[in-house]
Order: sequence, then structure tokens, then C-alpha cells
Amino acid sequence: MIRIVHVISSLNRGGRERQLSTIVFNTDQDLYRSKIVFFNKSESDYFEEYKLTEKSIRIVSRSFISRLSEISRILKEESPDLIYTWGNIESVFVILLYPFHRFKFINGSVRHGIRSPRFSHYFRTLILHLSRNVVANSWAGLRANNLRRGIVLRNGIDKKFIGMLSPEEKTTRRRALLNGCYNKILLISVANLVPYKDYFSILSALSSLEKIGYDFHYLILGEGPLRVQIEKRINDYNLSDNVELFGNIPNVQDYLKIADIFIHSSKGEGCSNAILEAMAAGLPIIASDTGGTSEIVCMNNGFLFKYQDSKQIANLIMQCLEDKELRQTLGANSLLSVSSKFTIDSMMNNYYDLINQVMKG
Repeated sequence: MIRIVHVISSLNRGGRERQLSTIVFNTDQDLYRSKIVFFNKSESDYFEEYKLTEKSIRIVSRSFISRLSEISRILKEESPDLIYTWGNIESVFVILLYPFHRFKFINGSVRHGIRSPRFSHYFRTLILHLSRNVVANSWAGLRANNLRRGIVLRNGIDKKFIGMLSPEEKTTRRRALLNGCYNKILLISVANLVPYKDYFSILSALSSLEKIGYDFHYLILGEGPLRVQIEKRINDYNLSDNVELFGNIPNVQDYLKIADIFIHSSKGEGCSNAILEAMAAGLPIIASDTGGTSEIVCMNNGFLFKYQDSKQIANLIMQCLEDKELRQTLGANSLLSVSSKFTIDSMMNNYYDLINQVMKG
């Protein structure tokens, strides 16, 4: 049996947190006994969904030195064979403790496919270069940090997201989930309302389409600090009848399966869970060409646009709005791609190979 400790700042709802939760939930504990060490608890997390309470240890200390000491104590108690970190500060703690404990170490902090000109990003690159084993969820993430080594572990998508509805089922479920708009083409985005998820360019594109007579309804699933500004922009563009904000909801898959087109504008992604989940629902993808997005979205399942180019976004949405056959073809290819390459079984097999490879190294 290999004893593994995963270290992460929190299990709040997000991409890396989802991948870790999925991995630990599906791990064969008889062969790979796994524990999660985390720092922060919030009301919106994955503990209940993935039954992680008994597999987790919370760091209660607040200062850097106290946390370092508490992690060291936990490592003595757990005696892990391998530590897998999911963020940069977590990796710093482990590197500092490395001389005092015997374990293998994986730095899995590469979650975005870009590096911004900020100290924190350059510091992350430094820590990655000090780490022998590096894992990213995209090749773009490794390149962005000037790494010529490393392993890519793609996200795996839960079965509940995979599959398309028949037209009749889609209509029935729309009536159950929406107030009207049953016969309109439904656009959807799933992303937190934060600056690097560029909702403003999408709204600008939709405004131009609405002005020339296109009929659609746009669903936004997510919450965040920019909600008030986004609501104001919706009103400024006279899109109140066309756009609906749902906040954070637990049944994202239900809304993806009733939609027709998925839109995702982001400053930088690795291997986006949101995009993969939309692909699993059989949706055509319109996404910003940043980070590792081009590794999962190509001409046979969607379109890529230059980040913040609202005119290009509008043109691509227009193509999909006007061509039902195109939407169906792209969506079918999306579903095929996820079913063949991005399942949980595929991710877990790659994860086990990764662990075994590092343990032999």
C-alpha cells in the first residue's frame, strides 16, 4: 500500500479542488491510502458531495511558522510515502519540510496555461523548478513556466455530465427549470463572476446580436464579486429579457443538458472543467484561445476566439445561431471527445500510473 497525503489550501468549489476531490473519492484506498490536508473551510465546498470528511485533516494554525510546524507533526503521524501539493504555498511548506521527512513529492500547482507578469507567478515558476516531479493539467501550463519536463494529468468528468437529451426530453426539462424561453436557442456559461472570467466581452457581443434581431436566452451559472457590475452591464445593454443569472447551483449538469451553445471567455485556463463538462453534455464550444483551451477545443467541436474580442465572439455565436446542423455536429464531436479521453476512469488510470512512476523514481 502507498500512503499519499494531498495538501491544498481549501476544497472550495473550483477546478483543482474538483479534480482532487474526484481523485480521492475514486481512489482504491486499499492500494493508495489517501488523506487531504487543507487550511481553510467554507460553506461552499466539496466535502459532502465527495464524502471527504473522514479523509481530511484541517490545519488550524494561522501563521506561516505555526502551519509549517503543524504540517510537520501531521507528516510524522501519517508517515506518507508521497506528498502531492495542489498550490504554490502548499509546495513551499513541503519543500521546507523535505529535509526532515522521508517521502516522494509531486508539485501539482500548475493549473493555468499562462503566466502573468506578477511576482506570485514568477515565484511559482521558481518553486516548480525546485521540484523534481511536476504535474500540470495542460501542456500549456508546463510551457508557460518554462518547464521542459513534467507530466500532464487531464481532468476526468463525472458520468452525470455525460450524455445528450432527446429534443423531447430537452423541452420537458426546460419547462421544469426555466420560466419561459422554452423555444429560444439557449446559450450558457459556467464560471465564477471574477475579472479573469471575461463576461463583459460576451455581453457586448450579445448586445450587438440582439440589436440586429437575433433571439436567444443566455444562462449564467456562477457567483462572485463582479455580480453587481455584471447586472449593471446587462441593464445598460438592455439585455434583461435575454440574460439570466442563477448564481452557484448544485445541479449544473441539468442546465448544460438543456442548453444549445456553451460560451467561455477566460484570461487563462489549463484544462477547463467547465468546458469539458459542457462538451460532455454534447454542446458546441465557443471559447477564448488562451492557455490550454486549444488542447481540448478544436475545429471539430467548437471555435476559439481572441481574448476580449467581442466582435469575433459575436460572429462565432451568429454562425451557431444560424446553423442548427453545425451545432449538432460540433456537439456530437464534443461528446465523443469526452467519452473517449476525459472520463474519470481514464483520469484515475493515468493518476495511478503517475503515482507508481514517481514511487519508482
